[in-house]
Amino acid sequence: MIKQNTKEQILSIEERIKRLKEKQKRILNSTQREIGKYLMDSWEVEDVNEAKELIDSFNNQVKSLSEASFSKEDNEEEKNFLQNPPKG
Repeated sequence: MIKQNTKEQILSIEERIKRLKEKQKRILNSTQREIGKYLMDSWEVEDVNEAKELIDSFNNQVKSLSEASFSKEDNEEEKNFLQNPPKG
């Protein structure tokens, strides 16, 4: 049988996990709202469907730019690594 103290600790941890998951969800929702508002404000769009259409139309361009940016960063990191290998 589990000691009462151990059982209480487990319940306490489970309760903290639950609160942290709820906090994580609130932060994610808040971030998504903030990003959506920023996007609509910066593009001067008021209609949600228009905003979605713009996002869809720019989707491939953004992905290409993002991939190019990551590729460039990876190449620079590899170059720096080759020029300055870790000591040890």
